[in-house]
Order: sequence, then C-alpha cells, then structure tokens
Amino acid sequence: MGVKLLLEKSHVEGIRSFEVYRREGGYRAVEKALTTMDPAAIVEEVKKSGLRGRGGAGFPAGMKWSFIAKPEGVPRHLVCNADESEPGTFKDRYLMEFLPHLLIEGLIVSSFALGSNATYIYIRGEYAWIPDILEHAIAEAKAAGFLGKNILGTGFDCEIYVQRGAGAYICGEETALIESLEGKRGNPRIKPPFPAIQGVWQRPTVVNNVETLAAVVPIINMGGEEYAKIGIGRSTGTKLISACGNINKPGVYEIDMTISVEEFIYSDEYCGGIANGKRLKACIPGGSSVPILPANLLLKTAKGEPRLMNYEGLSDGGFATGSMLGSGGFIVLDEDQCIVKNTYTLARFYRHESCGQCSPCREGTGWMEKILKNIETGKGKMSDIDLLWDIQRKIEGNTICPLGDAAAWPVAAAIRHFRDEFEWHVNNPEESQIRNFGLAHYADEIHVPVTA
Repeated sequence: MGVKLLLEKSHVEGIRSFEVYRREGGYRAVEKALTTMDPAAIVEEVKKSGLRGRGGAGFPAGMKWSFIAKPEGVPRHLVCNADESEPGTFKDRYLMEFLPHLLIEGLIVSSFALGSNATYIYIRGEYAWIPDILEHAIAEAKAAGFLGKNILGTGFDCEIYVQRGAGAYICGEETALIESLEGKRGNPRIKPPFPAIQGVWQRPTVVNNVETLAAVVPIINMGGEEYAKIGIGRSTGTKLISACGNINKPGVYEIDMTISVEEFIYSDEYCGGIANGKRLKACIPGGSSVPILPANLLLKTAKGEPRLMNYEGLSDGGFATGSMLGSGGFIVLDEDQCIVKNTYTLARFYRHESCGQCSPCREGTGWMEKILKNIETGKGKMSDIDLLWDIQRKIEGNTICPLGDAAAWPVAAAIRHFRDEFEWHVNNPEESQIRNFGLAHYADEIHVPVTA
C-alpha cells in the first residue's frame, strides 16, 4: 500500500464533523503553526517540502508564497481555487465533500503564513451541494475557536468566506477567478501585475488549489524535510489522481508518485485494469487539456523505460512523445473509443468555455470545432487535417491566459499520434459512421534504436 497523507482518514465514520476530525488528530497543525512557529518559518517548511501546485501548473507553492508583497497597512488575501472544472478531474470535490475540515485546517495555517485575515474559497457553480458542507465546517471550526478573532489566544484573526461561481471553466484561471470574486465578468487579466502584487481589490493575493492547501496540513505536522522524502526527485509528497474512463475501478486515488503508469492502470490497488477485458488504446493523463498519448507511449517512454506517475515521468519526451501530470485527471480510453470523436468533444467544450477576450481563442476554438465535426460526421477533406494543425499552432501561446493552449494541445496531440485515424475518417466517410478505427498499431511496442 502506498503512503496516504490526505486520504488517510477518509473512511473514518463521521470524519466530516469537527468532533470526529478533532478526535482523529485534526487541527494539530493549526496549534503547532500558530503557537510555535512564525509566518516566515511556515513558508520555509512549505519550501523545504518541495510541494508543487496541485491544480495543474505544478509551480512550487513555497516560492509562490514568498512572492507576496507586504506593503504597510494593506490587507493581504488567500484565495482557495475550488473551481475544479477540468473535464476528468474530481479530486478536489472529494476532499471538500468528505474531508472539509482538512481543507479548513490547511486554509487557517496558510492564512497565518501569508497574513490573510479574510480568506476566500471560490467554488465552481456546478458543485451546488458542497458550499453548505463547507459553511457548516467553517461554523464548527469557528465555534471551537479555530476561526474568528484572536485564534488560540495568539492575536491572529481569520475569517473564511465561501463564494459560489456561476459555472465558468475560465474562472479556474487565477486572474479570471479574482475578477469573478470581485463581482465582475470572469475575464482573465493581463499579467503583470501578478496577483501576488495586485490581486483581489488590487491587494496582494495568493491563489492556491484545494489539494495544495490541504497538503499544508501534513507538511506542518511531519515537517517539510520528512514530506520531501516521499515521492521522487522534484515530485515530492503524494498526489490525488481522478481516474475515470474504461477502467474497472474509477475513483480518487492517492499515490506517492514513485509508481509506474502501468502499475496504476493494471494493479488491483488502483484502477484494476481495462474494463470488460478490452485493450488499452490511449490515455489523457492529466485532465482534458494535456496531450493524449497512445498506449505504447503511455506505459513506456520513447527510450523504452517504464513511465512513472509523476511530473517528470509523464512529461518525459516533451510534447513529441510525452504529456503532463496536470491536475491529475486520468482518462483511460479502450480499443473501442474513437479519437476523432473524443477530440471533437473536447474542442466543443473549449469553444463553449472560451471567454472571447482574445481573437485567436475566440475564433480558433470555433473553427477547430467545426472542422472536427465535419471529419467526425463523414464530411471532412484531407486538407482539413493540416488546417487543424495550422489553427492550433496559431492559438497556442497567443492568448492572455492558458485556455488557448488548453484548447490547442489536445488537437495537436491527437493529430501527432493518431493522424492515420483522422485520415481513415476522411477516406472512409460512410464506414466511419458505423464502426470505429479500432486499436490499430497504437499498442505495438516502439522499436528503440540502440546507440553505440
């Protein structure tokens, strides 16, 4: 069994309540941080831990905290990004629904470290039932003296507010989230200035993901250096993976980032293999925006080595032969799945969620959706494949926020690795409407040339 830090107590009956969470050792991190450490020492522990942002970008959390400006007399804010809208990702929902006090504890410690007296949880609109769970947990923590004025007699005041979004994927981008939190339309801001200098109401702000902030609790309890011993290389600690698709055991799994992709998919401890005895065709390993990989590049790197379930392992080979860990949304596709249809579905999503602020994204996502629909419905031309490649290339890197990249990468990877499936759709318009291309050669072992 792998190490469990966040989900260790998830199966304890009644863990959602303050009483049970406290009995199981909850809020020890708050007591330790507020009574025996100063804010700078907490930031230093998070730096030592090597914790990287768990929302997708993987930026070192302690370094991000150290960037926050501290102008005299200006309030600072911590914002928890709970706008979990990446298709295939649902691990933050699990934490908030079943372990709300773990998040609250992480928020209190992080707020103390950053000097935030007013902290916000911005939660996606579709998670309609979860704000009530969070607000109940906040009320329990406040009644027990862990929130409000003069927490534990230390002189530190902190309030946590839950803000519901209105169901916009774009508000997962930190500056769009801040705009929405201020009551405006959720359009991303041009950076600089970065939120650490001018965030919510032009005040210094740190925005972190739910899982990132929850991970602060074990870091404080065990110490940054002990936390850094778990995992491998720059992929320290544990990571929550949302596993879904054609697998026997979909769900949220906590891994210590030393296991291989093959073990994660096929071992009974995790996904339990491909459902219905089918064969693996492809996988999107980090949420819908990261590049899709065929089976032969997913289980092994281009060098023929086992691919590991961590930041470096999944990105090995760059976008040419690798992908990204991203938000940990692990979507598995079996031999019966159609890559063209899958790519069209994602393109339709990104077109719908584009805020329309930047022309390449506003126009390009619509064009990609239309072209992919033509190919999928048997009306495509061979030139459409090159046109798709050209459009995605002109979107990537040319927008204010990463939504343009998120829309371009799935299309680029699908053409890069599955071009013959696209060509088959174009050459066989009628047959493609009644059957899928199948597994083809996507699981065949790649011959690695031996260098002297």
